[in-house]
Amino acid sequence: MNKIQKKIIVNGIVQGVGFRPFVYRLARMFDLKGYVKNTESGVEIVIEGCAQNIEDFLENLKRPPPISKIVSIKVKDGNFGKFERFEIIKSSSTGKISTLVPPDIGMCEECKTELFDKTDKRFGYFFITCTNCGPRFTIVENLPYDREKTTMKFFKMCEDCEKEYFDVNNRRYEAQTIACQRCGPKLYLFDKNGKAVKGDVLRKACEAIRKEKIVAIKGVGGFHIACLATKSNVVKRLRSGRKKSNKPFAIMAKDVNIVKTFAIVNSLEEKLLTSFEKPIVVLKKSKNYWLSEEISPYLHTIGVMLPYSGLHYLIFEHIAEPIVMTSANLPGEPTTTEEREVFEKLSHVVDYFLVHDRKIHQRCDDSVIRVLDKPVFLRRSRGFVPLPIEINVGEEVVLALGAELSNTFCIYKENKAFLSQHIGDTSNYETLEALKKDVEKWSKLLGIKNFDKIVCDLHPQFLTTKFGESLAEKYSAKIIKAQHHFAHLSSCMAENGLKEAVGIVCDGYGYGADKNAWGGEIILAKNGTFKRCGHLEYQPLIGGDLATIHPKRIAVGILSKTFDEKTISEVLRLRVKNVKIWLDQVQQNFNIVYSSSCGRFLDAVSATLGICEYRSYEGEPAMRLESVASRGKRIIELPIKIKKNVLLTTPLLASILHTKAKKEDIALSIHFALAKGLAALAKRIAERENIEHICFTGGVAFNEIFNNFLRKEIPKLIVQTKVPPGDGGISLGQLYFSNYCTKY
Repeated sequence: MNKIQKKIIVNGIVQGVGFRPFVYRLARMFDLKGYVKNTESGVEIVIEGCAQNIEDFLENLKRPPPISKIVSIKVKDGNFGKFERFEIIKSSSTGKISTLVPPDIGMCEECKTELFDKTDKRFGYFFITCTNCGPRFTIVENLPYDREKTTMKFFKMCEDCEKEYFDVNNRRYEAQTIACQRCGPKLYLFDKNGKAVKGDVLRKACEAIRKEKIVAIKGVGGFHIACLATKSNVVKRLRSGRKKSNKPFAIMAKDVNIVKTFAIVNSLEEKLLTSFEKPIVVLKKSKNYWLSEEISPYLHTIGVMLPYSGLHYLIFEHIAEPIVMTSANLPGEPTTTEEREVFEKLSHVVDYFLVHDRKIHQRCDDSVIRVLDKPVFLRRSRGFVPLPIEINVGEEVVLALGAELSNTFCIYKENKAFLSQHIGDTSNYETLEALKKDVEKWSKLLGIKNFDKIVCDLHPQFLTTKFGESLAEKYSAKIIKAQHHFAHLSSCMAENGLKEAVGIVCDGYGYGADKNAWGGEIILAKNGTFKRCGHLEYQPLIGGDLATIHPKRIAVGILSKTFDEKTISEVLRLRVKNVKIWLDQVQQNFNIVYSSSCGRFLDAVSATLGICEYRSYEGEPAMRLESVASRGKRIIELPIKIKKNVLLTTPLLASILHTKAKKEDIALSIHFALAKGLAALAKRIAERENIEHICFTGGVAFNEIFNNFLRKEIPKLIVQTKVPPGDGGISLGQLYFSNYCTKY
């Protein structure tokens, strides 16, 4: 029987996921000779055998291990040498990187079984992993994905681990994270003064948590802060050390059955909670909610995740109840990865520090998802990064630097858009420095030495804008500045492959093309251009940024168009003197920013109703308004007035001042009126321009009530599911904008 040979290049998530052993077993099954190896371009396979067996091999190759993902298979005929058998051979370097790095993967069931098997050599070992699970992205320094190019290179395998590592029939064959009690990373416990605690450090750390202490825990992609989720006094103490912000904390529970005792979990949410990505899922609190209200104060939702590492599972062997497991970084700062930094910043609030000695090369926060009609990312990070978004925007290599808040960046190369992990607030110096370092790390990982385009925000004073300008000079690259809301719509269009659309773009702030503050926009994308075709009424923000922190200032500015200072003082429960000063500012146009922001208007409503009068974190007044609205009924009709494609918000706020309705009903009715008015504007523009697709994007797209009302008005409404509709997805939009627009 004639033998033929073929060379196969497989690209995708095919390294560090058990792909080569899968190929080896497949080749042996079909009596083929040759080899398989990792390269920077993916996995290279050469096979020799009869034509039918090779055909069967290629067909079965399309059904790889569950956590791998094949993007492309290229097959070439030829004569590639003589072979005695099929084997796995050493990785080679081609100088051209095109393979994909897998994300960090939650612990598999086989490892979980071994973790609690007293006869297993890895019984009780916190760092138990195999080819099918464990850290990937956070430990990789370079490609191809081999141990010496990860932070596991500092741990020499013991004889037993080495034997498993080289056994092609073993689940840990060439598992780069392979380790055990004898040879792998170790745990250490320190008190707040830096003094080492001796003995069983994991048990003692858990004992401290049970005794209402706060413990910082080094995890896979950064540090968490842990404490009991049932004791308000300890949660309050934790909150006091984090800039007194009311920002909700994430919690971790042992299993989904525990979660169901305090939260409502539908089938899709349960699937997300138990998936190998193990994201934080935002759930509704149930009527039987029994955790501390301090975890997510004033909200009807709570962010929950399940254990995803051996360390987490072991913690719940010592602690029965749910625990707070929130990021250790302060609000707006980058995820913390260094022990020294954690000690310096958190010793005033943390009692103990549980650390290990494996270096975190890439910081990576937990991902956050909320199920609306479909799962929507609030934050796309661990478990999903660095998986690319498949998109074709040309042959140039592009870097898009994203938004100022909730920053991510995006690198485009060879029809793939690589969205970074969550970075943070780049107006913060440390976060900006983290952005710069992470851009360098990603460039190295993707084999990029030069960029053809740099894309940044239109705002001239953003630090990302200045960073983009310096990079454009460094690389002699073309710099493109994308308006914030155009980029939001572009992001939604990019992930849905749209060439034209009308966008309802609602958020807190974006620097507008007219130099005002936008945020409640109807945008038309057509024929290579973006155009603002409608918006919410401009309202004065008294004191500029101060108004975003004290939203009653926004309410005063809006109501000044209709009422006198005495009436405003009475309804807003303010001193007449303060109102007079603010109204004088409006009259003199002193320190006033004019904004069409939907988020800022919702903030004003929240303050007017006495729901939230001080913003301690981004989006708080609007989020608390949504929580109140979730208990309401739509029993009142508010005026929806549109004048020259501007939805008037002054009559909306004015109309609620003297209504006798409950604040819950008013809050719900405001959501309805805004959604109905914006939907009417969008449908009008779409019909006029003969556009089929209407998108809803921006930070307000996280609001479930707004989504539900908009979908009733626009049944085929498109909301993003692959990247966040908020600022975390802006970088993908900037990338798409840079190619879509024929003029900037």
